[in-house]
Amino acid sequence: MKIAILSTSLTQGGAAIVTERLARALEAFGHEIKTFTLPGKREHKASFLAERLEVFACNGLNRKDLFKASTGSFGMKAPVDAVIDWHPDIAVLTWVNHGFMSLRQVSRLGREGIPMVWVMHDMWNMTGICHYSMNCMRFILECGRCQLIRKRLQRPGDLSHRIWLRKEELYNQTPGITFVAVSRWLAEMAEKSSLLRHRDYRVIPNVFPLEKYTTGPKEKGLIILGAARLDNPIKGLDLAIDALNRLDPESGAHVAFFGDLRDPHAFDNLRLPYEYLGPLNPDEVAALCARAEVMLSTARYENLPTTLIEGQASGCVPVSFLRGGQADIIDHGETGWLSPFDDTADIARGLQWALNANIPADKLRRSVEEKFSAATVGKAYEQLFLEILAKNH
Repeated sequence: MKIAILSTSLTQGGAAIVTERLARALEAFGHEIKTFTLPGKREHKASFLAERLEVFACNGLNRKDLFKASTGSFGMKAPVDAVIDWHPDIAVLTWVNHGFMSLRQVSRLGREGIPMVWVMHDMWNMTGICHYSMNCMRFILECGRCQLIRKRLQRPGDLSHRIWLRKEELYNQTPGITFVAVSRWLAEMAEKSSLLRHRDYRVIPNVFPLEKYTTGPKEKGLIILGAARLDNPIKGLDLAIDALNRLDPESGAHVAFFGDLRDPHAFDNLRLPYEYLGPLNPDEVAALCARAEVMLSTARYENLPTTLIEGQASGCVPVSFLRGGQADIIDHGETGWLSPFDDTADIARGLQWALNANIPADKLRRSVEEKFSAATVGKAYEQLFLEILAKNH
């Protein structure tokens, strides 16, 4: 099969990295893969700024949540032209926001008769403008009164509702889109959403490069936590610190944090010994995982948290809230610990359990291989593509 993969990037951000892994996995199955990403900074800058200005203007010139929303109103023509000229059997859309592809351009691919698989790495396909709805459930209706809009401007017909209407029109007029949720949690959200509950969607996880992660001698008591930006509120660093502070300071537990950090006082309240390692490259993350005993995540929302998979593949015991795709990774009490959301006391219990669990590293790695290997995920996509092509002929 000739498979076109469209993504804003193949290197910047978690969705980009797993998209590149998917491309390599499909190549290994013998398919002809061509990726289409940002062709030039100048053209992308224009569409990116146009979308930011749209959000800015509709939000009363408020910059606070400027990058939490996407509208799909603006995009780049060149990548779509190139896809159409290449005549693929199927086009796979991954993370195409922030001015890379517009909803109109997705519609254009549909009018060309190209079947599409749209991989959902967050909730944007099922909401008006947000990538995660947080505690808002208006996506089960028609959005509107969006919490990302200034309160005095929140209306039933605000920007979120207008974009919801555009998505509904696109989905109704483009029946050749099959959506893929990368976690069961995201599929559950799709089932609740007004935009996707009656559409064709499947669950296929992201590819994980097991071969890049190895187990090694463990540093007694080492707990690690990382994110692209640690003090992004969605990552729940405050919840992690509260949980860690419930551990006995004399227990020997200590923490290593990695990732970008804007608040120099973020760790001021942490009572356990810790080190902040700053942003790490993938090899450095793998080396850290190899020597850690526990991988912690206290994110308020996570679709399919890669750090937990990285830790588990390296013989770390993962501990996390059950709010997102964590249950796709962790078998509670067998390969890790899942706590009710916001229950930091239970996270602390999970950390203590994990430090004493002595789960064999090969058991943890085998769980990752069975669920997320390139062979497993690539085969699932191949079967989906064959099903779509058979239905279209």
